[in-house]
Amino acid sequence: EDNSVDFYYEKTKPGSYSVDLEFSNVNNCDINDYKTVIRGNSGTLQKLRPLDKTKGISYSFRYNSIMGDLEPKVDSLFRYTLPFKNQKKVKIYEAGNIGEKYYGQEKVLNWKSYVVRSQTPDTICSMRRGIVVDLINEYDESSYLNPEFTSKRNLVIIEHKDGTFAIYKGLKKNAVFVKLGQEIYPKTELGIMEKYDKGSYRLDFSVNYLFDKDFKSNKSQTLKNYKSNYKYIKPYFITEEGEIQIESKNDYTTLFTDAVITQEFSKSEKKKYAKDP
Repeated sequence: EDNSVDFYYEKTKPGSYSVDLEFSNVNNCDINDYKTVIRGNSGTLQKLRPLDKTKGISYSFRYNSIMGDLEPKVDSLFRYTLPFKNQKKVKIYEAGNIGEKYYGQEKVLNWKSYVVRSQTPDTICSMRRGIVVDLINEYDESSYLNPEFTSKRNLVIIEHKDGTFAIYKGLKKNAVFVKLGQEIYPKTELGIMEKYDKGSYRLDFSVNYLFDKDFKSNKSQTLKNYKSNYKYIKPYFITEEGEIQIESKNDYTTLFTDAVITQEFSKSEKKKYAKDP
């Protein structure tokens, strides 16, 4: 009745998404481009109010969205756990960037991703408390028999409260134990490692966050000039060898303690955990 215009949103995946609304051909309204972060499944996004309340508003608009928070409060000193069961000893390698290696893309900011190979299909566990915000469970192991590299890999992405994302890539099809929107904790079992090549099993894992606020610019990018909107961090890990940052080709042993598991718990959660771990 007051000639205002309400914008509502719906999204099908959980987690934080940054949205950029661009307006053009606007009449009877003073509105600029609008950026915000949405977290719920639906809600109000923006309201346009007329300069002259007796007349309607005319406009054109388009929007862009991307997973992540525009203003993440990244805790660079947070202590993660290794993504394996307690007392598991693994050799960890740093992974090269596929886009940079094969397509000549610009190097991703602070690129840091880790690889573990195993002769057994080990169980993958969460490194930190968070929410499952993306999940792929569709590729059979035969999809990438003896590959140079492949993008066809099952994965789980978990968003943490500081705006970072943990990416676990390399889970066996139908051996993923979590669901979209599920809250998980350190030590929560995510799935089983996939068979990758030459009979071995492989997991890739990393932690990143949304860095580039001009995320709409990537819409016109090609494979060659692609530039990532995310920045990677080199996390600290709690291991039996100490609190460390991973160095490639070294052996590390997973360490779970009550202090590790409860470091992001509230006081009431810690009391509840003490009574019934």
